[in-house]
Amino acid sequence: MFELTLLERIKELESKKSRAWKNPVDIETRSVMIHLNKLLNTNRGSVPIDDYYGMPDMTSFSSEGIAGTMEKIAKAVIELIKKFEKRLSKIKVKIESDKSDVLAIYFTLEGVLSRHGNSSVFFQATVKPGGKIVLTR
Repeated sequence: MFELTLLERIKELESKKSRAWKNPVDIETRSVMIHLNKLLNTNRGSVPIDDYYGMPDMTSFSSEGIAGTMEKIAKAVIELIKKFEKRLSKIKVKIESDKSDVLAIYFTLEGVLSRHGNSSVFFQATVKPGGKIVLTR
């Protein structure tokens, strides 16, 4: 049950569904993805409990051209995950471009579940023109 966050565990206790048949790695991967979606789509400074929680304003990255902006986004994502998602380690972010959609930014996120030492996770993310980040497996 440690694969889930506290609120997910409470919800699980209240529900009638059993998850005993599910793989713990899959459960934890899904939980991490849900948390990363929340973390990456929260504006830094908008959460009362921690001013550092959430993504910084990406418009502040634009002063160094596209390459500098991409590098700063990747660095911000890595720093956030290291600070707020302790279940992931060995985090790598790779920015990718798509010639057919120049208004969106794509990146892949790789890591290892800390509790399951050899279990790698891989997510694909898209930064939409409005700034929303969509994470998929």
